[in-house]
Amino acid sequence: MWVAGRRPRHCKCRLDGENRPVLCRRLQGGRARWLLRVAVSIGIVTYILVDVDTEDLVRTLASVRPVPFAGALALFLAGQVLSAYKWSLLGRSVGYARPVGEYTRFYFIGMFFNLFGPSTIGGDVVRALYLAEGHRPGLAINSVVFDRVSGLVLLMALGAAASIAFPQYGLPWPLTASLVAGGLVLVLGWWMCPRLVRLLPAGNRFRRQVETELGPFWRDRVLLVRVAVASLAFHLTQVGVQYILARAAGVALPFSYCLVYHPVISLMTALPLSVAGLGVREGGYLYFLTRIDVDDSIAVTLGLLWFALTVLAGLVGGALFVASGAALPRVHPRPAAPADVSAA
Repeated sequence: MWVAGRRPRHCKCRLDGENRPVLCRRLQGGRARWLLRVAVSIGIVTYILVDVDTEDLVRTLASVRPVPFAGALALFLAGQVLSAYKWSLLGRSVGYARPVGEYTRFYFIGMFFNLFGPSTIGGDVVRALYLAEGHRPGLAINSVVFDRVSGLVLLMALGAAASIAFPQYGLPWPLTASLVAGGLVLVLGWWMCPRLVRLLPAGNRFRRQVETELGPFWRDRVLLVRVAVASLAFHLTQVGVQYILARAAGVALPFSYCLVYHPVISLMTALPLSVAGLGVREGGYLYFLTRIDVDDSIAVTLGLLWFALTVLAGLVGGALFVASGAALPRVHPRPAAPADVSAA
């Protein structure tokens, strides 16, 4: 029981204005957000199950062709390796001179931890801590932040370019306008960010992070080009996965339409609105594919197949985690071994 002006002896949290520990209040807020995401996922999944014929959905899932699905899985995994390589470009540029294979292992282990969290933040922190091994963990986390944000910028740019290049699909103009505007704002904001932050006060935290912590990435123009090329190649492999998965589900989608809808669904899934994107992802497929007269059971099946790929890739990360000794990443450096005084 909380007593005004006091706190339990076992709780070392600082008290806020309402005489409750700040940390405990944050934990309660996090639990409330988690429950809200669960409710969103349950609500959307329930709507889909009511709207889609369950027998058709079961038949479609049972008729998925294994060979194209295996090809999609192989391409999906190759894309994750490419994304890990992109991250290695950033990490190595600030002194984390590890082999690309280690970056790939950390990346997949991060995907494994993502299976148990509401968003990608947990897995991103894990892979950054593995990279740092207790040495400059903030810099390692910055490399992951830059990796994520640069990927988002290129993804939005790809979606904007596809919506302009293929107007024949007749997307609602507010959606097209949002894609184009969002893509332009992100690309320009990304490019101009080091200059725009100078408008903020000198002691501003965001300005300090951009100028000092993320500055080395922005100042290396060759690095930026290499990261952009790797990011674009990664997103194109994921579009290719969409194309192959559609064949596995029994429908031939134009590659151009995969270019249009994949960035939007990826962005929807990444938003912290649901648990692992469940419901939001399937709803996105349902919206985009039924617009071109694809059966709703096939649309939902594609969403479930994409989720299956992420789970399988996460399980690969789990296998790597176990093979590596199942040791959690270190937050602090390993203590130095005591000196051998016996020889003195």
